[in-house]
Amino acid sequence: MNIAEIEVTHKVKEKEWKEFLSRSEYATVYHTPEWKKTLEESFGYKPYYLFVKDESDLIVGMLPLFYVKSKLTGNRLSSLPFSHISGPVGDKATKNFLISEAINLYKNLGASYLEIRDRVEDNRFLSKNMFSTYILELNPNIEEVWKQLHKGSVRRAIKKSEKSGVVVDTAKDIESLKEFYDLNCVGKRKIGVPCHPWKFFKNLFRFMNDYISLYVAKYQNNIIGGGIMIYYKDTVIYGYGAAHPHYLKLYPYNAFLWKSIKDACLSRYKYFDLGRAHYNVERGLMDFKRRWGTIEKKLYYSYYSKNKDLKILDMSGLKYRLGTKVIRKMPMPIYKKFSDRIFGSLG
Repeated sequence: MNIAEIEVTHKVKEKEWKEFLSRSEYATVYHTPEWKKTLEESFGYKPYYLFVKDESDLIVGMLPLFYVKSKLTGNRLSSLPFSHISGPVGDKATKNFLISEAINLYKNLGASYLEIRDRVEDNRFLSKNMFSTYILELNPNIEEVWKQLHKGSVRRAIKKSEKSGVVVDTAKDIESLKEFYDLNCVGKRKIGVPCHPWKFFKNLFRFMNDYISLYVAKYQNNIIGGGIMIYYKDTVIYGYGAAHPHYLKLYPYNAFLWKSIKDACLSRYKYFDLGRAHYNVERGLMDFKRRWGTIEKKLYYSYYSKNKDLKILDMSGLKYRLGTKVIRKMPMPIYKKFSDRIFGSLG
């Protein structure tokens, strides 16, 4: 293919951008202009989105990139923060061209490293497999999906939640979203990690409203848990979830997940992605996701750097463990401010 030109985002019309994604088999929701706006407005990242056009001025490839400044993980050019898979899109020659352009951009910016959240078939890159995601194949016949769930844990928990009076609904109002955010803060502080800023969830609903649904699990008219599902093409992604620690015995996670899975089946989606989990620090979460009849898909992230001693944030190291202990003890107002300040650098 004869590549005519390469452009940054502001020179590409949103309509042709979306038309390109609709034609591309491997494009994800993380390649959309709406996701770009969400990250840009939430964390102030500077975008360096690269597009390739052919002789007919038709987009044939793209690589989304943000420059992320971080003292914790190093300044990096990333595709993309807070996205579990988001590499280049296009045919092999186009992707190779985009990777070369990204390397040149990385050098010009003086970043510590270039991160591509996909496998890059190039021996100049270091590939690491730290995460897996878990995908459930859906069926319009909900009973067939029910049979795939682990009988002794998942199905039992769903039934117990229903018998206890937990009710699941979808919500779009700002009050429900704020309650979900507060639950997320409680849950994240309990395990000793920063929480998503309130601004992120507001922007998610502002820019991604056509792609998302908030499911809330209620007990005695109080929201005790919730999950945000992201819809794109034939797949639903379980993006974010939270539940109040005092109500875990009512199984709110099982309740809202099963409701969202049933709805996805009825809407003829093909896959339900339960999201990624880290091998070293989220083994319990991995086991939970496996019990939903899922297929494990390993995620490979690729790194390019002139520094041969490149060090990626170690989520199982001593500094990380000490940090979690400090975070657990923070008063909630301080914890929220701390998270607002640091979260963007972790993506």
